[in-house]
Amino acid sequence: MVNNYFAAHFTIYPEYPIPYNRGCLMNAYCNKIPHSGMVSLVYDIVGIGNILNDHKINIYITYKNEPEKYLYSWSEVPVNGVIWKRVYLKPGSYISKINIFCDQGILTKLNQYGILLEDKNVNFVFPFIVDRENVLSWIKYKIMIITIITILICVIIGMIFRMVQKNTCK
Repeated sequence: MVNNYFAAHFTIYPEYPIPYNRGCLMNAYCNKIPHSGMVSLVYDIVGIGNILNDHKINIYITYKNEPEKYLYSWSEVPVNGVIWKRVYLKPGSYISKINIFCDQGILTKLNQYGILLEDKNVNFVFPFIVDRENVLSWIKYKIMIITIITILICVIIGMIFRMVQKNTCK
């Protein structure tokens, strides 16, 4: 999402890898996550992150149908333009808001780069959805993987045992 000279990227990482049709990797999601639970929210303020290293940025999470009611709100200083936060999210539609208030110090730094802002408040809004899938699908997947790995190990041990037995019987 771009706002004048600022750009921001929003990513959601689940607390555990989620299986999907191409394998099981640590998936990243932007606007739809397939399950509720603990997630890591990552905000990347692109391009001017070094200017904001000593400046607090306000972040809010609200329900989409109640944008004035904050579910989570915090202020944090980005590290190299990145803010990371773990939160618990239930199924539903949400909005994540970023507010950067550019005080005179920030405006002076931006002016040095030729960036002139009309408003001291720079805002980003990221709508996203948390689906109703739950941990049960993940547990079923893990049980299936553990079972397959156990069977493969047993087959390999059986093959090795047969080879050893044939060599000792000769």
